[in-house]
Amino acid sequence: MTDTGVNLKFSDAQVERVFQVHYDEAFRPYFRFGVGVGTILFAFFGVLDRLLFPEVAERLWWWRYLFCMPPLVVTLGLLFVLRSHRWVQPVLSLVASLVGLGTLGMIHEIPTTSYNAYYAGLMLVIFYAHAFVRLRFLWATLASLVIFAGYEVLVFLLRPETPVREVISGHFFLVSTILAGMGASYSLELDARKQFLLQRNLDGERLQLEAANRRLVELNRQLEALARVDDLTGIANRRAFMEELEREWRAQIRQGRRARPLSLLMIDIDHFKDYNDLHGHPAGDRCLRRVAGIIAGFARRPRDLSARIGGEEFVLLLPEIEEEQAVRLAEQLRAAVMERAIAHGASGVAETVTVSIGAATLVPAADLEPGALLRQADRALYLAKREGRNRVMKAG
Repeated sequence: MTDTGVNLKFSDAQVERVFQVHYDEAFRPYFRFGVGVGTILFAFFGVLDRLLFPEVAERLWWWRYLFCMPPLVVTLGLLFVLRSHRWVQPVLSLVASLVGLGTLGMIHEIPTTSYNAYYAGLMLVIFYAHAFVRLRFLWATLASLVIFAGYEVLVFLLRPETPVREVISGHFFLVSTILAGMGASYSLELDARKQFLLQRNLDGERLQLEAANRRLVELNRQLEALARVDDLTGIANRRAFMEELEREWRAQIRQGRRARPLSLLMIDIDHFKDYNDLHGHPAGDRCLRRVAGIIAGFARRPRDLSARIGGEEFVLLLPEIEEEQAVRLAEQLRAAVMERAIAHGASGVAETVTVSIGAATLVPAADLEPGALLRQADRALYLAKREGRNRVMKAG
């Protein structure tokens, strides 16, 4: 549960720690600007010391320039140099307390018979800490309470001769300023916490959306991959083969005179319908998977592709393979199928399952289409079947 309601603290300790770091990072420019402007103004009011109370100006300057100014200047420098966050709120609260106590010291130096304009400066310090520097409520209130305690010590112990009217009015304005400052810092921090929660929720939703998008992209990639795979055999399907043939064809055309040949083996299982009729479709599916595995074993290079393009019809695409080498591979493939010794029983060609293979080789050219290679391999396969099957024929 992280909803703060009217409380300036998240119930989740981890969220609270993250908020505090976020606050100090987000409002560091306010801290720098507030302390910088405050330092300049505080130093400039030294002129007022000389104009209003020339007889005690040196003692006033001691409080102003030796007691208050060093912490202000050092803190301003640290805000630009240090990147750590833990020290920021306590140090700013301490500096506000010191400046307030220094102002009380100046009040102490002024005769009680004089109108004390420094009460206004004291109230300015309190409100400045609460609203302008953007101290968080807890630390700003702590500084105000230190200043108030110092004021009590001043008027009741160090300056008991202070007129009652001045004590009453001083308390009235001081308490009013502290309460107003607390209200301001409370509202500012509460708003900062709400904005933090809103941004955190938005970031969470954005991350969830990005994760969902990544999952969707991955699912689409998987679906795309599945759409290119034959469900039964697990090798590429006709769509994937045609896309790869087109890609390889165009890649060679771009080589111009340096284009290399593409070879294609078209493979058909002999008398597969009779095998299915004799052994049943489940056995036929197992046969197709075993033959597909043999063919896939001959796709040995990264760009080689084995695919099932029809019922019992397969292809093996061999980029940059000459005709003689393609024919040798076809003979090795045909022999490998026979060596697997898958019993047929209804072939009329052999006792085991055999394949017929048509081999074709073309050098891609701009005036040819990839279909030309496919047609040549198909004609060669037709010749292999006509010549008695279980053989390799190359395109004439």
